[in-house]
Amino acid sequence: MKNALLLGLWLVCYTGYAQTPTGYQRTYRPLSSGDIVADKQFYLLTVIGQSADIQRFVAKDTELLAIWRERVGLINAHVADTCRSPVSLVTGFRWAPADSVRLQVAMGRLYDQHRPAFDKLVDGHLRPSGAYQRFVGLPNRELLARAWGQYVVGINYIIDQYGLGKKLRYPRIDSANYPVNGRTYRTVLKDMFAVLAERADSLTLAYQPSLAVARQLMDANDRDEPARHEPMAQRDNRAAANSVGKTVWKNYRYAAIMVPGSGPELTTTPLSPLNKMRLDLVAARYRAGWAPFIVVSGGYCYPFRGPYAEAVEMKRYLMQQGQLPEAAIIIDPHARHTTTNFRNANRLLIRYGVPMDKKCVMVSTKSQTDYVDNAAFDMRNQRELGYLPYRDKHRISPHDVEFYPTLESLHLDPYDPLDP
Repeated sequence: MKNALLLGLWLVCYTGYAQTPTGYQRTYRPLSSGDIVADKQFYLLTVIGQSADIQRFVAKDTELLAIWRERVGLINAHVADTCRSPVSLVTGFRWAPADSVRLQVAMGRLYDQHRPAFDKLVDGHLRPSGAYQRFVGLPNRELLARAWGQYVVGINYIIDQYGLGKKLRYPRIDSANYPVNGRTYRTVLKDMFAVLAERADSLTLAYQPSLAVARQLMDANDRDEPARHEPMAQRDNRAAANSVGKTVWKNYRYAAIMVPGSGPELTTTPLSPLNKMRLDLVAARYRAGWAPFIVVSGGYCYPFRGPYAEAVEMKRYLMQQGQLPEAAIIIDPHARHTTTNFRNANRLLIRYGVPMDKKCVMVSTKSQTDYVDNAAFDMRNQRELGYLPYRDKHRISPHDVEFYPTLESLHLDPYDPLDP
């Protein structure tokens, strides 16, 4: 609730200028900071990191400089102070409502003072990247404010989950590895600040200390899932991505078949019984010529800290047991729930150039298609994602649900740090 209120503050306090809304452009080439996880979570910061002008404006602003001094000072203080509990060590790096307002007002002032530079950042990167696709109807000032709001919410979510041990959206699979108040983790957190202090000179902007703490907390829990298998278009999905442009779409009923994963309950089991049944259904439809591509979707989810990515094992099964070609299979090894099975499949199809005006079909076992066909699934998507990652959803059989992808699926989710 507090995070939602923070996002609301950004909406209330920012009023924008009238500008033509533009969004995702497939020709856009995303920037990279060298940290794939941070790029996926906070693309705004990645873009700022490659804009010398914006960095200079942020570094010189009096209010932002005060915030930076407070947070770098807190890193250095924790090296020698008597703080030992997670609450005393990491709470100061969250963005409380008052801190968020300070950041918000300063960034609004900078936009007004340096509008051409910030418009260049928004129009040249934030809009065409698709990372903030849900905001493209907003004027630049407000879009920028909403992007900053997502940084605030995302940082707080990570610190709450991996620093304070709060059970958030998906506690069965996303929680901290260790009891945060246990002796071992308390030592980890305390020593973490000595490590951060050693590189404090590189944390020169107001938002960087909190980002550094959040990223260190994720690293302490081995939470690098967003970076695994990237860059997929040059690795696991290379054959399929290269085949998209050669596809004669009129020869197929659907653009792609999407199959959601089902995590095994045992760490020794790569594929669950449900997954095998789903894949057998998919293989039959592929051989019948339904679609040129299959998107297998599922990450490192079940059991907790399990070694297998559902999508990777699904692709292996289709190739080995089904004898399907690698060029027909696109993996999404990041989705953690049925909601993001749809969303992530859409992202890959859109970015690889699959036509959006051609239907796709989800193929699964009946228990899951029953769930997807239910209005409760639509409500869950609205509640967790803020939109429906499909349109014109229509069930045509016990195992098949047609849908069209939506561009909103490209939007980054600050409430899901392991699959933003």
